Amino acid sequence: MTEYIKLRKYTNNDYMFVYEIKKNAYKKYVEECWGSWVEKDQQKYFENFINQVKENAYIIQYDNKDIGFYNGEILKNGNYEIGNICIISEYQNKGIGTKILKGILEKYSNTNIEIQYFKQNPVGILYERLGFEKSGETNFHYQMVKYKTIK
Repeated sequence: MTEYIKLRKYTNNDYMFVYEIKKNAYKKYVEECWGSWVEKDQQKYFENFINQVKENAYIIQYDNKDIGFYNGEILKNGNYEIGNICIISEYQNKGIGTKILKGILEKYSNTNIEIQYFKQNPVGILYERLGFEKSGETNFHYQMVKYKTIK
């Protein structure tokens, strides 16, 4: 079977799908950092979040099945920021997220690319392997940057 991965634009019909993906991806980190996951507060936070990013948000599809969410945008400083790459659990550890990330790195190779992640999340190993360098940290996140490719 040939795997087929693509991105399609987020629509308002994807709202609950994306909420559940983000909840599954981040709930344990939120609980570790802030002590609990308060559903009502998280729903309100998500509503604000999705309204800010939906123009630059995509659904990740594998063989035409919705399996994840990705968002990113060009910042005022000209850098590209990857906001989220979240994939439902049964499709994790299959290289799909890595392929999405490599596609982003190729598309935006002419600019610096920023990303941050929860300190407890082992994904930093992948980011380092792909050329990201630590650039800072907050109480709960590491920040990384991949500098533009000079051609």
